[in-house]
Amino acid sequence: MENTTEDILLWEQIKKGDINAFEKLYDSYADVLLTFALQYTNEESFAKDAIHDVFLDIYKYRTGLAETVNVKSYLFKITQRNVLKKNKASQKIFHINREYEYFTPKEASFEETLIAEENTLELNSKLAFAIEELTEKQRTALFYRFNEDKPYEEIASILDISVESSRTLIYRCLKELRKKL
Repeated sequence: MENTTEDILLWEQIKKGDINAFEKLYDSYADVLLTFALQYTNEESFAKDAIHDVFLDIYKYRTGLAETVNVKSYLFKITQRNVLKKNKASQKIFHINREYEYFTPKEASFEETLIAEENTLELNSKLAFAIEELTEKQRTALFYRFNEDKPYEEIASILDISVESSRTLIYRCLKELRKKL
């Protein structure tokens, strides 16, 4: 993930306390971070809270922020960390208790959790990059299909295309994402 010139300028302005730069950074990344966060939780309000916490911390600790940072990468990493930290209960690993033939929860070891987090972060970063390379229409179609759980008919109506075109568009998006991953 590379910094854009705009991200670097916004970061520097935020460090100086510029609320407009802060709002602009939030507006630029809130939606993509929400999509990213929803990969770790099914509750949209939970994901939004995690993202808001990221931006609150940035503003709260703005004077101590690092001079050089990859803004996009930083936002994704911190968002993931916040969601995982808040969703710690779901970080359990189930194993089969052979004696009683039922599943019992077992706390993941630190190493297992760290490896799982790193693998998930890497995969999600790749996915976020791949999604960013799609056209606006493709991203919109995927958003409505998988985030809003809208049927193809409704997506077709929103995008002003035929139902078959909406199916084809989403199919091709998924095929392209699989290729890139």
